Amino acid sequence: MANKSKVQSVEPDIADLVNGWLKSYGLDYKLEQASLNSEIDKALDEYHSKSGGKGGNRPDAKLLLKDKYGTFYPVLIEYKGYKDKLVKLDTDGIVDNKKDKNEPNYTNIKSYAVNGAIHYANAILHYTSYTRIIAIGVTGYKDENFSTRLVFIMFQLTKIILALVKELKIIQTFPF
Repeated sequence: MANKSKVQSVEPDIADLVNGWLKSYGLDYKLEQASLNSEIDKALDEYHSKSGGKGGNRPDAKLLLKDKYGTFYPVLIEYKGYKDKLVKLDTDGIVDNKKDKNEPNYTNIKSYAVNGAIHYANAILHYTSYTRIIAIGVTGYKDENFSTRLVFIMFQLTKIILALVKELKIIQTFPF
């Protein structure tokens, strides 16, 4: 019987690489358990978890970006370590975080980087004064030369469009 090798997650490599970029840009990012600010921390604790339970949401990385006008934008980043775990879309091309009866699709929220990042962004849109959130899903894989390859999708969510995000922006590096 042939011995099939199981594809191993590269999530630790992805996290190390992206967190290194954040650090090299001089950004004050926080990892899962670290506090960003009390308003965001409370929102993440209040909103239903990725499994459907009570709170305890922890993006892999988070930060606040400030634009030239002094406006702060929360940035929530979710990492996954498999090539096919970037985003799950529905038949209309919309991020598939809801089931038929408008109930959360916890399987997709837990399993896909973008779906998870948007779940966290919705927590902040629902429970804070922030009106624009940046959600980033990152995944990757090892190529045939065992080099780590990354794939990103970034969304800007607002209270107006909430989670109906259809336009995907695939980027190679962070735009800040």
